[in-house]
Amino acid sequence: MICFLFNCGIYAEKKRKVDFYYYFRASKQKSDIMRFRKNYSLILLLFAVIFSSCRTEKGVTTRVVIISTNDIHAQISNFPKFATFVKQIRAENPHVLLVDGGDRFSGNVYVDNAKEKGKPMFDLMNKVGFQVGNFGNHDFDYGPAVLKQRMAESQFPLVCANVQAAHSELGQPEPYEMIDEAGIKFCFLGLIETNAKSHIPATNPDNLENITFRYYKEVAAENKALKNQCDVLIGLTHIGYTADSILAVLMPEFDVIIGGHSHTLIENTRLINHVLVSQTGSNLKYAGLTYLDFHGKKLVGKTYKAVKLDSFAEDPEIAAMVENYMNCPEFHEKLGTTSKGMKYKENVACMVTDAMCTAAKCDFAFYNSGGVRYNSIPAGDITLETIYRIEPFANHIVVQELTLPEIKELILNRFNGIKDPDRRRIDLFVSQGRYTIVKNKDGQGVDVVLVDAAGKKVTDTTRKYRIGLSNYVNSTYDFVGKGRGENTGILLVDAMVKYVKAKGDVSYDQRRTFITKQ
Repeated sequence: MICFLFNCGIYAEKKRKVDFYYYFRASKQKSDIMRFRKNYSLILLLFAVIFSSCRTEKGVTTRVVIISTNDIHAQISNFPKFATFVKQIRAENPHVLLVDGGDRFSGNVYVDNAKEKGKPMFDLMNKVGFQVGNFGNHDFDYGPAVLKQRMAESQFPLVCANVQAAHSELGQPEPYEMIDEAGIKFCFLGLIETNAKSHIPATNPDNLENITFRYYKEVAAENKALKNQCDVLIGLTHIGYTADSILAVLMPEFDVIIGGHSHTLIENTRLINHVLVSQTGSNLKYAGLTYLDFHGKKLVGKTYKAVKLDSFAEDPEIAAMVENYMNCPEFHEKLGTTSKGMKYKENVACMVTDAMCTAAKCDFAFYNSGGVRYNSIPAGDITLETIYRIEPFANHIVVQELTLPEIKELILNRFNGIKDPDRRRIDLFVSQGRYTIVKNKDGQGVDVVLVDAAGKKVTDTTRKYRIGLSNYVNSTYDFVGKGRGENTGILLVDAMVKYVKAKGDVSYDQRRTFITKQ
């Protein structure tokens, strides 16, 4: 009907132009001309209204905005600015969803060592109004009992399709969540990374009792039919950017993949096989904005950008909550000092492994690079907060009896486990000595030269050496004693506290690990 009127308007305009020509030729009187001009203006106004109506109906759209985060790692100090950002986006847009891609824990002493572990994170996420989240590998760091309690307190669901936890203390989570916004149905399918060898996420296996995982590719393929049950299918993943890219190629049924795990900052729209793939780095420094435009329920446009949060003002209510969580005087207890500081991660690791050796009376101790979460310590006081920042995982010391060839196997398996020779690096830091990995022309590690604390090369291949490891390394690294050994029950945190108190001043500036060529 509107388009008919539109055509009528065009016809009327043309006809009136013809009439005007002959009328003007027939009569020169000013009054008649003015009368016609008034009628002509009314016709043009009607034409404009009709044209505008046609245009609006054809181009009408609904926009839904998805705010996304991932790998927050307990950085609650950034929440006040994030809360202000969320309020602003909600004020500017009538249809907003707020989602998270996992790894809420492990990174802040005031969350990881709160009286109720992890609770500050979920309190803040509830307050800001998250609507759905996925599991990240570090969400299992506190064990299933704590995670189950946090989920019970959560006002938003955590979903994961490739976890099998029905017979565990955690219980089986839902694989996906359906959310209706503006009459449009969104399906968020959760997926988590699994190690190619262990088939579990990168967390301590001790925290995964009776919990198993399936490969994300297989599970994603099994859920293709979800596309027929919703208007928009979104992968809420914690598998890393490379895996997200592969998933987009294998499963174009996804409209959007909101990712995590690799801490990749994707700043603008990135389409892979027509699937919009996003990720916001880590530690809540950025938030993602995904704009989805619809004609009716049909998705006709999708764009994305990451927004840096440092310029936003702090929300007073959220800031007060954070301040309350961080009001823990016991964490500021002075344990000792570091007069020279510890500039590099290996320097910090020297303190960790020396504390392990001292506490468990070992010949050597090894600790993994990824377990050191505080990469440098400035000169000054060492407090309990310092120790917790170094080691937020509550790992404990396991002692193995290993021969020299078995020690070499432990080191080389980890080094050569990195497929790309150009990316191979030292992963295990050492106490009570130093070692050098010898690699061939192809970049393969072929030998380890181990030297003891006295500077003497270790050559005895039959002696059993007492080796200190974290329970994480003991359970996940490939070597002859994997999963066995003596559990001392000594927490690494406790070992470091005792060590720093006994030493008084703890400073390291040397290296203990090296790589050389044949």
